[in-house]
Formats: sequence, C-alpha cells, structure tokens
Amino acid sequence: MKAGWRVSIIIAAYQARDFIAEAVQSALSQSVADTEILISPDEPRDAADYSFLTQLDPRVRVLAEVLAPTGPGTARNRALDAARGDFIALLDADDLWAPDYLARLLPLAERRGAAFGRTRITDWAGKIVREIRAKSDTVAFADFATAYGSLHGITRRSPQRRWRDVLAEDVLFDMESLALCGGEAPFVPDAVYQLRLRPHSMTRGDHFINEIGAGYDRLMAMIAAGETLIPPQHCAAAGAVFRSWQDMNAAFAAAQAVGDRRDFQAFVAQAFVAGI
Repeated sequence: MKAGWRVSIIIAAYQARDFIAEAVQSALSQSVADTEILISPDEPRDAADYSFLTQLDPRVRVLAEVLAPTGPGTARNRALDAARGDFIALLDADDLWAPDYLARLLPLAERRGAAFGRTRITDWAGKIVREIRAKSDTVAFADFATAYGSLHGITRRSPQRRWRDVLAEDVLFDMESLALCGGEAPFVPDAVYQLRLRPHSMTRGDHFINEIGAGYDRLMAMIAAGETLIPPQHCAAAGAVFRSWQDMNAAFAAAQAVGDRRDFQAFVAQAFVAGI
C-alpha cells in the first residue's frame, strides 16, 4: 500500500448513509488522483453502514466505529490521525466538489501553505442560494468577516493542526490556516465547493439562534487568550470575524422575532442585496 499521498480528504459521517456516496464520488472524480479519502463515522453503527464505500475505490478508507457520537471536530481529528497526505482537505458528507477543485488549489497551496476556493451554497435540488468568495485573488480576514460561512480550501498537514470541539470549528481551522500563511492566502474563484442545505441543516434550526451567540463569544475569547494557532498580530482581525458574524446572527434573530420565515442563508443573501 502507498505510504503517502499528496492530499488526504477528510469526511466526518453522522447519519449520512443516504447521501455520502455523492460526496465521496465527487472526491474520487477529482483530476488530482493522488489522494486518499478517509471516512470517519460518528455513530456506533456507522462503520458497518459505510463499508460499501470502500468498494468504490481502493483509496477510500472507513475508520473504526465509535461508542457514541463525539461531534464533527473530534470525528475529523480521528481521520487526521490516520491521514498520510502532505495536504488535507475537508469535505462534508452532504457537500460536493467541482471536478477540478483540488487541481486548481493544490499548486498554490504547495507554494503558500494553503489556498481557498469559492463556496456555492445551494438547496438540496441545486438551486443557488448565495456564493461566498474573496474580493480579489487573495483571501484575508476581512473576507471571512463578510462571508458568514466557510471559505473552503486545502492546507498543508502539520502535527499541531487539529479541529477544536467548539462551534464553527471548521471556520476556526480555516482561519488558523490563513494566519499560518501570514494573514492572507491565494483565492481561486473557479475552485468551487458546493455546500448543500438539507432541511435539517444547522442554520435552519432554532438552536442556531439560541446558541450561536455564546459560541462566538467563546471563540473570540479563545483567540484573545492565545488558545488557537492564530498569532498575536492577527488576533484582532480574527476576533473581528466572529464579532461580525455575531452581529449578522443578531439581525437574523430580530427578523425571526417579527415573523421573517427566511432561513439564515437566504436572509444573508438578501441582506447583501439590501446593503445591510
């Protein structure tokens, strides 16, 4: 078996058996073939449920089952511990990549340490709700501040990299990647990550309104206290990202309180149109 790969693709799986094959197939369809795909089940029965994925391609590995759900950050770290690639890329079990996603990002990440693409948020049928992108050919913290969602990409693997057991752990991980590149990284608009909203996606539940403000407070406190990989010179800019997101969430909660029935992503899309 191959000892190393260029890219380790990490997929945490929780109640995802009905749709994860689409995500895996989008990873297998990449024009960069020197990859491994690690499925990290996050339910006791999932390892058996997902064994069919290993029949799709020998590059797919399904990790051992767990006794109880641990959350996405810990599930991803289990895959990270088993990874053998020089670079790591996160793909959620219900999302998709464009076929040239890795090919467009990898050469830039090899030079700079990380690179980011465009996030296209769609409903489950594929209708575009909104898109997240940088304003130029580089990503900076200011781009994250108005993204209100993840700017997905790939990053060089290193021993200190971990996902945290916190809200928005994927965003924090990506901002740490950005900080480790000096506060900016290449942006490739043609590298498209399709984030598909399911009816029970996090931003469609009441807990999103009730709990996310406190979660952002915790993230800002962690950054300010030096508990992340974000160095002091970038802490203010990184903290401002979550402050901006907190403000948008408060505006969303206020709109919901007076009868606005849009979900969060549709609300953000219209907020940009209205110049809010």
